[in-house]
Amino acid sequence: MGRTRTRVLPNGIRLVAVERPGAPLAAVLLRVGVGSADEEPDERGLAHVLEHMVVRCAMDGGRAGDGALVTARTGKEATVYSTVVRHADVLPAVAALGPVLGELDVPPGEFAAELTAIREERAQRSADPAWRLQESLMGALWAGTRRAHPVLGDPYVVDALTPRRAYRFHRRWYRPATAVLVVVTDRLDRLLPRIAATAAAWGHGRPGGVDLAPGSAPHPASRPDSRSVLHPASRPVPLCAERPAVGRVAVSHGPLAGVAAARPGAESAAAVLACDAVRAATGLVLRTLPLGEWLCVWAMTKAADPVPVGDADSVLMGDVVRTALAAARARISRPDGAAWLRTEVLIPRLRAEDDIETAAQRASDPRAAVGTDELTICQARSVGDVLAEWRRWFGPERPVGGPVAVPGAAEGP
Repeated sequence: MGRTRTRVLPNGIRLVAVERPGAPLAAVLLRVGVGSADEEPDERGLAHVLEHMVVRCAMDGGRAGDGALVTARTGKEATVYSTVVRHADVLPAVAALGPVLGELDVPPGEFAAELTAIREERAQRSADPAWRLQESLMGALWAGTRRAHPVLGDPYVVDALTPRRAYRFHRRWYRPATAVLVVVTDRLDRLLPRIAATAAAWGHGRPGGVDLAPGSAPHPASRPDSRSVLHPASRPVPLCAERPAVGRVAVSHGPLAGVAAARPGAESAAAVLACDAVRAATGLVLRTLPLGEWLCVWAMTKAADPVPVGDADSVLMGDVVRTALAAARARISRPDGAAWLRTEVLIPRLRAEDDIETAAQRASDPRAAVGTDELTICQARSVGDVLAEWRRWFGPERPVGGPVAVPGAAEGP
């Protein structure tokens, strides 16, 4: 990994340029600080609808450079547009993302067509029990906050949206002051001045023009804060399990039946390696998602037989995750634990971090910006401490004996 340069441009955009010497491709990413957590009750789903409209209308279908596809995704706190291109196409790719922050024309016919596509997307996701359970888990963990409702929103609200509502939401939130532009390339010194000049001209008012009122946009930091109700010690463990039809696979999640834990602070190198250690030692996949100043941690599994829903089953299913966490910690604590962590966990992680898109995604969000240096120097003891802390989150301590029995990991949405 080479140098990383960060600057705030005159129009408010935060530009992060990452040098990747010798990388065969380059990545360009624009992260706009608005997601489903910023929606009012009568706007639920609008951030996702707007993502579709921006790609369809502002970006003419989402192509950059020599035709590389721009991918877009909406989360609870941000909407991200990104593409991977040849180094020769970095500047055209940057220019292709500029209309995201410009004026948005929303023709009624185009709007209606995207609502139809979103209904189809909802139907596909709703047919997946893993998606339904994940949304149930997040809703239970963040109950009473703006982060509780799904990114896809309320179908009744979405059906009632109008092009005018989409235009106003875009005008309010899609401002340079809420955006981060990340460019990962091996030609940093030559391209950076032109990238900065291009992005500094983005904003509302006129095509390619500077935003004349940067202070009028809400800043992501002003998002309603829900931290006071989320401390693990004061939150009951939500139960999210689904009883499938006969012959169908049961999916339970959140430590098997619904635990999500939240930890203050950024996603550290030790937390990243802890997740990988659990998977390497037991096969259980732990998932993490930074929201606000918290890190949500959960697991999803599949069972061969239907899983009944009840307090006793919640305890038993929670035991599966606690057992997996304990097994990973025990593996690290063995005399060869440091060597195992290096070969089975650290090296595969460093290979994954070498992916150009992963580098851009991490650089766009400081909470997830765990560098390769931090991963490399992370000690086995620190990873073990994280595993022990997480085991406490997932319920009361219980004796662990016998072999680790972890059902097959369920791939989430």
